[in-house]
Amino acid sequence: MTLVLTLNIAHVQSEVLDLSESRTSPIGLSIQQYVEQERINASNAYQLLQQGKFSPVKQSISNYGIGAKPVWLSLTLNNDTQDILDRTIHIDNFWLDEISSYWFHSDKIDYFEHQGDLSLFYQQATLQPSFNFRYDYPPGLTTVLIRVQTPDPMVIPVFLLDNDEIAKKNAFNAYSYGFLYGATIALLIYNFILFIGLRLKSYFYYSLYLCNFLLLNMAYSGHGSLWLWPDSPLWQQWSIPLLMVTFCSSGILFACHFLRLKFQLPVLNKILKSLCIIFPLLMLLAVILQDRTLGLILAFDLMLIFSGLMIVLGVLSLNFGNISARFFLMASISSMLGIATTSLAVWSYIPFNELTYRAAEIGVFIDVLLLALALTERFRRVENEKTIAEKMAQMDPLTRLNNRRAFYQLVEPQFSEQRIQKSASLLMIDIDKFKDINDTYGHNFGDKVLVKVAALIRDTLRKHDVLARWGGEEFIIFLPNTLEEEANTLATRLCESIAKLNFHQMQHKVTVTASIGIVTSCSAINQLPLLIEQADKHLYQAKRAGRNQICASSQPTPEFEQANV
Repeated sequence: MTLVLTLNIAHVQSEVLDLSESRTSPIGLSIQQYVEQERINASNAYQLLQQGKFSPVKQSISNYGIGAKPVWLSLTLNNDTQDILDRTIHIDNFWLDEISSYWFHSDKIDYFEHQGDLSLFYQQATLQPSFNFRYDYPPGLTTVLIRVQTPDPMVIPVFLLDNDEIAKKNAFNAYSYGFLYGATIALLIYNFILFIGLRLKSYFYYSLYLCNFLLLNMAYSGHGSLWLWPDSPLWQQWSIPLLMVTFCSSGILFACHFLRLKFQLPVLNKILKSLCIIFPLLMLLAVILQDRTLGLILAFDLMLIFSGLMIVLGVLSLNFGNISARFFLMASISSMLGIATTSLAVWSYIPFNELTYRAAEIGVFIDVLLLALALTERFRRVENEKTIAEKMAQMDPLTRLNNRRAFYQLVEPQFSEQRIQKSASLLMIDIDKFKDINDTYGHNFGDKVLVKVAALIRDTLRKHDVLARWGGEEFIIFLPNTLEEEANTLATRLCESIAKLNFHQMQHKVTVTASIGIVTSCSAINQLPLLIEQADKHLYQAKRAGRNQICASSQPTPEFEQANV
């Protein structure tokens, strides 16, 4: 059976939607609209429809912008069966203040329902972030008029769904929002714990940014009104612009600290932090004046500035050599692309579906994930730099050997063991006449001698022996579990090997020798400082005896015994 509906007076032909057909896309192109100039009731609106005052909607999703006047939408639905069909008009946007729907049969209102923040009698029964008008359609034609009012961006995605499609959409929302909120809360808790433990401001501002993202998403999706503030319609109306401002402000503060703008771009850093004061104050003024349109304009202006600004800051920081800005820039681009995709879908420039409509959420979520990676990468790099700095603080920069500080840190814990105290030896090595080498051939050549001698000693030792540059041309070796005979053998080999090293400078062959003092622990020398002192005395005995030789004794020198009487 074919039905054609002709509006009586204006003879404007509108599409009749067949209720028996399944639809998953917005039905905006099948809707007519009338922008209200002054407040009218449903009967007046129905008369205007009959008079042809309504005009076709030219997009799959109606979009009227911020602060738009109330609008009436009209649908003509046909049930060509003999059964009553249960269908739901689903409006996938929860931030609309008031939606009133009227069902007309035989030019009379058969049923009406009000939903939205301003509807005192409205209670959300399905706990879903959308407006759903369920109705049993009798056979024949039904005209539906919907009045929408809000100062927020009036975007009206209208769907006509059966029970199966509603169930699928509800299940998708439950799983997707569950994942989004669960992952965000986990990130928030983890990074806040890191802030408590590490006391780094970047983690605090990132946690604040995550918290604002979570609350803002709950506000405009409707979950906040359902779960957190069900009895606060006034807050629901103001929550979106207010949370947009706090979201952007926390993001700017995070960027300033994470990118270290205070040191790289101090003037820009002050300007950005000023924005974090100016915009909240302007928003507070809008709240005091109860001008939501002003508040929304401020919030969306700041959001636009914020989205572009983050990309600019990432590029500038990269130019300054900030490696962490790579992830930051990727995160900002992701957020920008998501917001742009949702905007294009709402404006019908690209196909509207769950993916494109929620691209902003996806983009911002990828944004926060990449920022988490950026923080992790920054923390890892700082720890690596700290480790390198600690190693450098314990290393002689010329020979790459342990320095005196590192020697004590490595040897003292070992020497405190009883078995080491009874069987440890210490070698003190000094390059002979090193001052003459520096004076004759220059300090650069002297440095080469030190490096080569250090490498020879290092390659001669065992893995568990401890070698360090003691200072100037002196080296010290700690030999755990090594008695005097074995230490003497090693020292002799070192003396011979050093003497065989070949050095050439200014066409002259230069020979280098070394003197070595050896001491082995015993009952009288059972502390590390005493062991070092005795090795140093034996070294000078070797030098006084003619150099290029070793001096060893497991007994204290006479001078040592007299000093300790």
